[in-house]
Amino acid sequence: MDMVRERIQQWKLTAEIFLKGNVRAYIKDVSNNIYFCDILLVGEDTITIRCFDPEQRRGDKVVLYWPLIAKFEKHNDERSKKAT
Repeated sequence: MDMVRERIQQWKLTAEIFLKGNVRAYIKDVSNNIYFCDILLVGEDTITIRCFDPEQRRGDKVVLYWPLIAKFEKHNDERSKKAT
């Protein structure tokens, strides 16, 4: 459990850096949903994002709970092109 908490804390710090630097993110949740997104708000329990890809989510505002996120990293244009 401590490993999960540490991972979430690291992602929160990374999300704050992305938010301040206007860096786009790639998020994959535990249900294998992917989000190519801009970060709008970093909260204690959630992260609020606006999707720019894939097409079916484009423009959607989504709130994700940190424990349900499986992968969180900087957006890579190549990955986005493969998913759409």
